[in-house]
Amino acid sequence: MSTQSPKTEEVVLEVMRHFGFRRNYQVAEYFEVTPQTLSGWIKTGEIPPKHLMKYTAEVLGNNDQDKVAPHTPDLSSSNKETQIDGVATQKFSGLQTIKLWKKNRNILLGLPIITILVMSVYVFWIANPIYTSSAKVLPISEDGSSSNGFSGVAAQLGISIPLSMGGTVPWDEIYPEIVQSSNLLITILPDSFSTQKYGKMSLNYILVQEHNLSKYNDPDRSNRAITNLQKMINISKDRLSPVVTIKVESFEPSFAAELLKRLIEKSGQIQSQLKTNRVRQKRIFIEERLKSVSQEMDKMETELREFREYNRNLSSSPSLQMRVQEMGRERDLQNSLYVTLKTQYEKAKIDEVERDDMVQQIDGPNIPTKLTRPRRGLSIVLSMFFGIFSSILTIYFRENYIETNPT
Repeated sequence: MSTQSPKTEEVVLEVMRHFGFRRNYQVAEYFEVTPQTLSGWIKTGEIPPKHLMKYTAEVLGNNDQDKVAPHTPDLSSSNKETQIDGVATQKFSGLQTIKLWKKNRNILLGLPIITILVMSVYVFWIANPIYTSSAKVLPISEDGSSSNGFSGVAAQLGISIPLSMGGTVPWDEIYPEIVQSSNLLITILPDSFSTQKYGKMSLNYILVQEHNLSKYNDPDRSNRAITNLQKMINISKDRLSPVVTIKVESFEPSFAAELLKRLIEKSGQIQSQLKTNRVRQKRIFIEERLKSVSQEMDKMETELREFREYNRNLSSSPSLQMRVQEMGRERDLQNSLYVTLKTQYEKAKIDEVERDDMVQQIDGPNIPTKLTRPRRGLSIVLSMFFGIFSSILTIYFRENYIETNPT
């Protein structure tokens, strides 16, 4: 009676251990069959006799043919595949590493080269170049100083101070909002700018062509142009300093610097206009108040004069003397108020006609010499590492899933 032949999975595992194989396709090459055929052996649990004879002679060193007999496996196909895949991973030898590299050298070299070429084409010919021009400005407050000193101390203590304190406006706090306001940007859209790409054209035309806005109707086109212009402007301000930093991004360095310069000029004009309007409102209020105080003062003087005429014996009556003194004090108070208002009125008239520059440029705008983005060198280096990682991942997937478990 012949003994049972070894199980198929045991044969495969023994061949792997004996020859140092790591994958099923290597066992298939040993038996000179395809990986699909080996998978069929594992599923049916039967190995042809001639291949068992080779296994017995070369692996077991036993030529006894009586041990070869067909058998029926007692494990399901899923359990067999699990056991085969569960073979302990052996360390790569130097020879195996060289063989693996030679076998997949096209992938190891090809993918990084392809990613570098694709990224180079993108950053040099496809991606829109962006240049950034920057400037630092100092908004001037109403009293000629750069900012309220108390608000700076309060900011260090973490205390929020309202925009208006003591009748003055800290323009450095509201200046960023002025620069990015739609009212200011609308005034710049008709201005002409010189560019190498579009020639000397209006800012509105440049934005429409650069951002493909010609397909929209006029109102929507203008709104989209303003929105894109706002995205080109970046404003930052340190909470402990009144200095404001403005940056403008554009496709040409000279255009970015010219646009930034125009923004600073227009913002200074609008800030001066806001100040003038505020002073005008103050002057109008003082005018109305002066009229009211002047009428009240005339009324008190008339009452005092009539009181003296009807009461000529004031020296003989203490109560009449006290009344005269009270009326005199009220008249003097109105007179003092009138003098104060008159002084403020003259000052408001002077401030209203002043046209001082309320924005002082500290630095810039400079013409950028380097690209802000894309960062070509960094992009190419990152694409190279991405290509290497992709090639390693491809080789791993190929060695572990495609060739080991062929369909």
